Amino acid sequence: MSVRKNFTMPEHVAEDLEYLAKKLDKKQSQVIQDLIEEKVADYKLEEKLAAAEKLSGMFTGMFPEHVDIQWIKANSDR
Repeated sequence: MSVRKNFTMPEHVAEDLEYLAKKLDKKQSQVIQDLIEEKVADYKLEEKLAAAEKLSGMFTGMFPEHVDIQWIKANSDR
């Protein structure tokens, strides 16, 4: 589904958009769409990285230093 939007922009920005569309061999609306999707993807990646950074270190100290996967396997009741 497509939605029609009307934008007002400075003349030099409109000229830059026209230039990009010609260079990329795309419609101006496609150039705008691609740039918006790219920027949104960048922000979402930043948010995911920030969330991962928040989680890192969260579990530090929960297990003694000597406990690792091999230790757990060796000491588990089978």
